[in-house]
Amino acid sequence: MMSSNSEKMPKIGAFVLETLTTGMYTNSLDTLREYIQNSFDSIRESERSNKLTYGAGRIDLTIDEKSRILKLRDNGLGIPKNEVKSRLVNIGMSSKTIQHYAGFRGIGRLAGIAYCDRLIFTTQAKDENEFSRVVFNCRELRNAMSPKLKQISELAEVINEHASVTNEKTRNRGHFFEVLMEGINEAGQSFLDWKIIENYLSQIAPVGLDTQSFYHAGEIIQWLKKRNIDVPTVSITINAGLMKRQVFKPYRKLTYTTAQEKHKIHLKKIRFFPDDAGPDSPFWGWYAETNCPGTIGDERVAGIRLRKDNIGIGMAENMTKIFAEASESYARLNKYFMGEIHIQDPNIIPNARRDGFEEGPEWLKVRQSLVEFAKERSREAYHLSQARNLDIERLLGAAKREKESAQKRKKTGLASKEEKEKVLGKLDRQIAKLEAAKKSDRDENERKQIDRTYKELQNTRQAIENETHYVAQNLNSALDKKQRKIISEIIGILYDVLDDGSFEKARAAILAKYQIPNKKRE
Repeated sequence: MMSSNSEKMPKIGAFVLETLTTGMYTNSLDTLREYIQNSFDSIRESERSNKLTYGAGRIDLTIDEKSRILKLRDNGLGIPKNEVKSRLVNIGMSSKTIQHYAGFRGIGRLAGIAYCDRLIFTTQAKDENEFSRVVFNCRELRNAMSPKLKQISELAEVINEHASVTNEKTRNRGHFFEVLMEGINEAGQSFLDWKIIENYLSQIAPVGLDTQSFYHAGEIIQWLKKRNIDVPTVSITINAGLMKRQVFKPYRKLTYTTAQEKHKIHLKKIRFFPDDAGPDSPFWGWYAETNCPGTIGDERVAGIRLRKDNIGIGMAENMTKIFAEASESYARLNKYFMGEIHIQDPNIIPNARRDGFEEGPEWLKVRQSLVEFAKERSREAYHLSQARNLDIERLLGAAKREKESAQKRKKTGLASKEEKEKVLGKLDRQIAKLEAAKKSDRDENERKQIDRTYKELQNTRQAIENETHYVAQNLNSALDKKQRKIISEIIGILYDVLDDGSFEKARAAILAKYQIPNKKRE
């Protein structure tokens, strides 16, 4: 039994802070995602409480490469001064709930400690006349939490020693939260390159589609509106010197190229799933239907991505793993596609690193649905690939032979409904191959040949579909099954070796002999 709570309370060493910063995230820019996420939560809460008009939320990033400074500022609720210390200095004690907030563990704000000399949070809550500032001396913190030290101090003592909280009066009645990273070190060099930041945020941040550049953006927005599905977004602007850019999702073009050999990838249309998706569905998604010639060369859009609260959960690797669950050989095929899957179930929780989800029953059920989706897309890609790889001579030659065979069977007379279905099945397979070939990247002459053969096959199929007369129906009933089959085969042989006129005379004579009415066939 413990004799004294104070004597037996567990102690946490300062080196744990390293695990919560550099050890927590695989990409230094994930730090930026954590700050964006916290700002996003504050803006959404401000909208829910009617303190900010819906859609008026802003996050501004300012980069000063010369001074090695990055600043992020939002117009969300801000933090009341009496809550600043508990919310910004304490670790892992967030009061956020997973139902309403993208971030809820209370550790992400410390990620910047690894990449700068000073990490400064400044905030003011609405209707307060003071702003609060929390300063972390990151260089000293990193030294104090190093596992190389022989004696490790307690985490609470180190935080108290190297963090300060101050308040200042102001006449400004605004509300905001600001993150300032001063003295960015070499490990954080990416924070000073606006192109790298834009590339990252366009894939991860909860921003909208660019309706000016992405042709299909309006279609996606209308689909969501029709189903009353809300996808929360925020306006993010990057400022670097004279440069000012708003961040949008990276989907822009209708034509891309493959990573190898630079084949053209054409976006045909946008497809949505599941068909009955609504605001209460566990998930919904969209993907672009293309000619699937290979892996998409633009890494910003290659691969279907997972999102929760419109924030990217990892990059394309998560869906690549799901494609691999469908079949190991399918793993590479995720990057044949582009699109998004939005997880809506509040019980599906991102893990601490936000590169995947906690393995709860709700996620396992959704993941199985996504495995089936991956199987369908992979089969689609393989089918298109096989058709694309057929050279034009082989492709059209096989289609022509099947067309002529079907026309022959119609002219000589189909033996039964079963034979009719068999002929239709062969035609359908050739039609499917031509449809796939039409989606591949071919020159104008080949496309015309494919179109012409495709129409001829469709016409032949329609003629067979409409055929209701069978040879066996009018043969003399005294003939057995074997004799009927031989007569049908003889008619087929004559069709192969005689010209049209001679064939018609021979067929008429055979039909007259065996009491088959001499009916002309188309």
